[in-house]
Amino acid sequence: MGDMRTVAPRGRLRAAISFWALPGIALLVSHDAVFAIQAGPGKALTDALRAGGHGYWGMASALIGAIGLIVSLFAVARLRRLRRRAQRLGVAPRASRRAERVLRTWGSVFLLVAAGFLFQENLEHLAAHGHLIGTGALAGPEYPLALPVIAAVTLVAGIVVGLLRSTESALVEAISSALAAFRGPGSPPARVTVNASVARASVLARLGACRAPPELVALI
Repeated sequence: MGDMRTVAPRGRLRAAISFWALPGIALLVSHDAVFAIQAGPGKALTDALRAGGHGYWGMASALIGAIGLIVSLFAVARLRRLRRRAQRLGVAPRASRRAERVLRTWGSVFLLVAAGFLFQENLEHLAAHGHLIGTGALAGPEYPLALPVIAAVTLVAGIVVGLLRSTESALVEAISSALAAFRGPGSPPARVTVNASVARASVLARLGACRAPPELVALI
């Protein structure tokens, strides 16, 4: 019982980290892309990122990037384990609802990143200039391209993660069906495990579930 109580908090922590990794990376890329497009490359971009309350951004970017890399490595490793398991069982996944998954992921990440950028830029303006800019952070004269850039970045993220989610779900379904067939009719449903339970919801699954704990990103 003690081991189970220890594993549960670890699982929730891992799911929480994975949930925020995708919008965190998308916010990082969107933020820098907005400034790169509006200020241009080189010294102008460097000056823009150093001014206006951005003194913390270098450390924050490194931390977000490291977390995103770790989650991505776990995701790839998990897919590889599932593929090997499916090959050993002699089954092939049939991906479905890819477009739906991509659109749901894109919509959810877009809302999170837009809200994050709005909050971030207002805090930076408050710290640097002593005032808030409100929704001007997304559509004002200082950030006229914020929303289009965020939409483009999160669309790419939605496509990548949506396809990963679709592939993972198809692999899990194929493995579960194969194990159920091996066990025979009337047997209890098989629980698929690949170093960790596959029957558990994906960290990349149901990005827009909008409930806690989120089931967003776990290919880990």
